[in-house]
Amino acid sequence: MKNYSAKELIQMFWKSVILILVLAVLGGGAMGYRAKKQQHTTYTASQEIVISHNLNENSNSSDNGQDSITNADLNMMPTYAKIAEDETISETAHKMLPKSIKKHYSVQDVNDAIRAVPHQQSLVLSIKAKAGSAKASVAIANATAKAVKKDLPKLQPGAGTVTLLSKPTTKSVTSETLPHAKKYAMVGAAMGGLIGIVISFVVITLKDLVKKRK
Repeated sequence: MKNYSAKELIQMFWKSVILILVLAVLGGGAMGYRAKKQQHTTYTASQEIVISHNLNENSNSSDNGQDSITNADLNMMPTYAKIAEDETISETAHKMLPKSIKKHYSVQDVNDAIRAVPHQQSLVLSIKAKAGSAKASVAIANATAKAVKKDLPKLQPGAGTVTLLSKPTTKSVTSETLPHAKKYAMVGAAMGGLIGIVISFVVITLKDLVKKRK
């Protein structure tokens, strides 16, 4: 390998650094711009409902009997969650949607938007709706909760009473924007920097080979 002077080494170093930085900036900018163009925001509203039997109606039962009823309700929560996500519930929910929302969302869209999440050791079931607008997510979550209240006794005879808790609002929804432009920019910058390192190495190697042949 050719022996380089200190001046030549410094020049090569700074040229490599500049190349790496330029490619990193270009890579980060390109990936970040691409992510920005593809970004979309989704909104998630959550409607909590309680499903339980009224223990006051079983006041004559012993404490053990009431505990058994509560435990039975707790054990049924995963089943209730599956029912809430069923298309039958979505069909009923779709009919309850405001006309302004219904025309943009089919029954399948409503079904795809819904996720029912039972709380651990709790009789509370969270019905979460993810949609393209805060207004739509609130409407779908609320309509699905009402549909569960209406249809659950038919779909699961003997199920507990469904009680809707506070209604979600557009202010209570959460939002998520994907893809993350910053993450894409960081990946692009890393890739650009790596390409710059490879190019610098190749150029230096080729210069060595050329000078050796001379």
